[in-house]
Amino acid sequence: MKNLKIPKIQKKLQDKNIDCLIINRTDEFLNEYIAQDSERLFWATDFSGSAGRAIINHEKSFLFVDGRYTFQAKEQVDENVVSLLHHNDFSKELNKNFIKDKCIGLDPKLHSIEEVIKIIELAFKQKTKLYFTKINIIDELWDNKPMRSYGEIFNHPIKFAGEESINKLNSFVNTLEKNNLDNYFLSSLDSIAWLLNLRGFDILHTPLAFSYLFVSIKSKPVLYLSVDKLNQDLKDKLNHIVSIKPIEEIDSVFNNLKHNPKIGFDFKNTSYYFYKLASENKGIPFHLENPCLLPKAAKNLVELQGSRKAHIRDGVSITKFLYWLKTHKNIEKENEISVANKLLFFRKSNDLFHSISFDTISAIGKNAALPHYRADISNPVPMKNNSIYLSDSGGQYYDGTTDITRTVILGTPNEEQQEKFTRVLKGHINLSSHIFSEGTTGTDIDNLARASLIEVGCDYDHGTGHGIGSFLSVHEAPQRISKKNMFPSVKLLPGMILSNEPGYYKEGDFGIRIENILIVQKASEGMLKFENISWAPIDRDLIKAEILNIDELGWINNYHQTVYDKLSNFLTLEEKRWLQEVTMPL
Repeated sequence: MKNLKIPKIQKKLQDKNIDCLIINRTDEFLNEYIAQDSERLFWATDFSGSAGRAIINHEKSFLFVDGRYTFQAKEQVDENVVSLLHHNDFSKELNKNFIKDKCIGLDPKLHSIEEVIKIIELAFKQKTKLYFTKINIIDELWDNKPMRSYGEIFNHPIKFAGEESINKLNSFVNTLEKNNLDNYFLSSLDSIAWLLNLRGFDILHTPLAFSYLFVSIKSKPVLYLSVDKLNQDLKDKLNHIVSIKPIEEIDSVFNNLKHNPKIGFDFKNTSYYFYKLASENKGIPFHLENPCLLPKAAKNLVELQGSRKAHIRDGVSITKFLYWLKTHKNIEKENEISVANKLLFFRKSNDLFHSISFDTISAIGKNAALPHYRADISNPVPMKNNSIYLSDSGGQYYDGTTDITRTVILGTPNEEQQEKFTRVLKGHINLSSHIFSEGTTGTDIDNLARASLIEVGCDYDHGTGHGIGSFLSVHEAPQRISKKNMFPSVKLLPGMILSNEPGYYKEGDFGIRIENILIVQKASEGMLKFENISWAPIDRDLIKAEILNIDELGWINNYHQTVYDKLSNFLTLEEKRWLQEVTMPL
């Protein structure tokens, strides 16, 4: 695990007279899920998680991760070379490098406009120099770097999308007009996919195509993508609503600006590189939050119905998998990878299945204490009796995206495991059954899922719920249920889809998480509620019924009855008998 790359980076910084380098784990579209050629943080630090940042100077290097990845980073990173810190400490540590006449380097393509503007302001105040790399420093050092590949781009038909792209574009342009903007630059891949009813294969497990969209109120929008990945029918369909150009020509849209146009950017989610390019070519950048965010998040009736159907099919797969897992006579002959592959086998048999929606978290024993653990395919950990097993997985279906976590005991649980599992379940029920007023944010109700754990001095260091797309990203902004939110003022709206996934993690021992998916629904005048759409049994062997109150008992019994009613007709006789047994009232 010895890290030999950080010294090479430090030498390169010295050669370029750069005192400090900032590395974000993202790509030029500021995606969370990225292609292999953008895994620069992993290359530099050996940390493979989906979120993180690094600061490297001549003497030291730091990796910043959130609570999902604390344990994982400790296992993957050479702490003799890289110091591990919580992501909340990033700004404090970065500020130490803002010293007079020192130079801080960053790749302007991999940092948001909002982030870089703050860095520029601080650098000016401290008289620190900034160096925007033209060629990424990691790329200069990365031997055998994977080539970017582009996959087929395909239409997402109206029977799944629920609304024609021309109608969405008209609404988009209306928003620009209301905000007195001539143009808007959109680089959010899931927003472009949603807006134009397109899907692709460029990001693993997320059906997106690398693309940009430049929308003007006076002319046809210009779509930049891999033109040769469009079939002729789709090209003809798109040509009615957009002009199509190769993605390699994206800079030209800013190089040919005339009459000092006002251009809208989402400063939180657009690369500073394009802001800089527009400014240098006499464009006038303005911040306007991505007009797709809320319409995409608040799903239409077709998308909602598709998601409900996808979750039933997915629930059948999960239930078949749980039956196989819990009745396996020789489970110790299996391992984390073979078990995950068995779940994939069940999912693949479903109608409208496209792919999994993220790398399955298949974790036995102490590995379950790593919230975003990834099993090692080259050295898979064997399954063990009398151990907790956690499976967090999801599917991409043409009519919806799924995400579900089930924690089970393989054998006999101990008192602590039952008590903590039941407290996690209480939090899950508390949030799922809550009725709340319109105008409520996810932060307002996050504590509902934590309260039972907090009573005994415990908590979990990750959000309670994230948004989910419609055959799009399994993590969708802006809706979120968490202590802190990148979009703190975003209200929960009818049609939004979110996860409900409280957890408990005991380092080096076991981990617990229970996750279902919820739709925000109208409850009554001025009030909202959640509709649960995930269906699979919750392990009764881990439930300590005496900890549950009468309402919580009613919830779990009703939930299990609904699981049986919805899924039993799709199961074999043996599976059906097992499901009947594990969903009996407590």
